[in-house]
Amino acid sequence: MREFSFGPSKSGRTWLLNMLSLESMHEKSNIVTAWCGGEFVPEIEKLTDHLVIDGLMYILNKFLGDKYNITRPHAILRNNWYENPHFRGTYSYESVESRKEGTSQESVLAEPLKTSDGQDVVLFAGEATNPIHYSTVHGAIETGFREAQRIIDARQ
Repeated sequence: MREFSFGPSKSGRTWLLNMLSLESMHEKSNIVTAWCGGEFVPEIEKLTDHLVIDGLMYILNKFLGDKYNITRPHAILRNNWYENPHFRGTYSYESVESRKEGTSQESVLAEPLKTSDGQDVVLFAGEATNPIHYSTVHGAIETGFREAQRIIDARQ
């Protein structure tokens, strides 16, 4: 990756090493999703679209250029999760430690806050509270239904 020296680098490591995967959206689609993570995310979000495209084209051509004619994208659509104050660049995941210990932080996060007499007063939903489908939209939706059912059950 030393041939591509544009954009941020730290200790001789380029931001391109934080590109975790490139995935085609559909079998015959011209849409590709690029996932990035790691220490360069704040810097990657500040890069121009042109430089991000240059970096992605470098990666695609380096690994696939001798087999495919790769067309440069006209535009990209980016989600700047790190800059979003509600997410700060992440979603939940199971750590190696919690898997080894058999602990579920999701169930801890899902515990309602209770009044002194034991009544649920604040409920928590979201993908981080789903012990099976954390990190997913459908996991977040499932927990919304779970908490709605908790409210219904408490009212009956």
